[in-house]
Amino acid sequence: MPLEAALLKPNDDVATALVDLAAGARVRVASGEVVRDVALVDAIATGHKFAVRDLSAGLRVRKYGECIGRLSRDVAAGAHVHDHNLETSARRDPGDESAWTRQQALPARPLGTARTSVGECPLFDARSNRLWWIDVRQTPAIHALDLASGDERRWPLEEDIGAIALTGGTRLLAALRSGFAYFEPDDGRFTPLVDPEGDLPHNRMNDGRCDRAGRFWCGSMNPDSGRAEGSLYVLDAALRCHRVQGGYFTPNGIAWSLDDRTMYIADTRRGRIDAFDYDADAGEIGARRTFADLGALPGGPDGACVDAEGLLWSAQFDGGCLIRYDAQGRMERVVRLPVTKPTSCAFGGRDYRELFVTTATRGMSASQLAAEPLAGRVLVLDVGVAGLPPVPFAGRDAVHR
Repeated sequence: MPLEAALLKPNDDVATALVDLAAGARVRVASGEVVRDVALVDAIATGHKFAVRDLSAGLRVRKYGECIGRLSRDVAAGAHVHDHNLETSARRDPGDESAWTRQQALPARPLGTARTSVGECPLFDARSNRLWWIDVRQTPAIHALDLASGDERRWPLEEDIGAIALTGGTRLLAALRSGFAYFEPDDGRFTPLVDPEGDLPHNRMNDGRCDRAGRFWCGSMNPDSGRAEGSLYVLDAALRCHRVQGGYFTPNGIAWSLDDRTMYIADTRRGRIDAFDYDADAGEIGARRTFADLGALPGGPDGACVDAEGLLWSAQFDGGCLIRYDAQGRMERVVRLPVTKPTSCAFGGRDYRELFVTTATRGMSASQLAAEPLAGRVLVLDVGVAGLPPVPFAGRDAVHR
């Protein structure tokens, strides 16, 4: 049977017709271990694209593993994807173009020995001089490194994890596939708190961070979907969980301006960082605006942090760099890294003058891994500016253990 269509990369959102295909036809496409059976809702001419799963408006569509544009409307599996529903995302701001072409490479050294699949959420605890981070999926785990002695610990997990936070005691707050829980490093035990998406088994909690009042803000996502099925939640000091907003693909990079009047949230698959008016006293977000549109760049904005000068640092996943933004969302500096997949960043160490960067290996071939020996490692850089200490979760009983 002749091949009717090609799925060029396993994570592609579209396939390409190799022959004329009629509406109503069923087509099977495969790449690697990914196999998709698609019922076409439109006739697809040779050389044209069709969605291999339901896709939401705003998604940057992947073909041959690269983003080829942003959807202007929802698209059903089997529908034609072309210029009637796919807009270019290749326009760049001239100022950002200049910063991008003037990238600087700074010395980066690895910490510890762990090599993660998807390292995330670096977190420095000054009381113990310990760096915490996580491995999200495939080999989910919580990691810790004593920066003085070099002692490492790893707690393997039975489910995906999206984020951790300090609590002011020895325990951590963890955001898991099954919701929020306290984690006891001494015995590896979890104490479940609340599962805000128990009715959504395909979703998991993703990146999160505490605001200045100690509330924990965290996003959720369906990692295997092309629809905007994620939400933003806040867990308060009374351990009450509130859904704030929906419509996210991959919520990441939650951070706040120094004056607490602006909250930043990235959506990696959308290729955008948004800013919200923020009421720190009430813990509420207001008007939303685009802070930085990264649609024209490789990869997407992932984890982030704000430095002591009030500028936002964001890891450009699949873009191989860190980007520092000023308060208006302009690129102030681009720091090139020796890895393609940086995932997040946080300041720590003495006077918070070291920038810790987590990275990933997921989806990389053997040759890519050989070419990037630091992929999956935690890197540390001196970027010439200090950062801020993380705020611990202020939840009930959080500081007592």
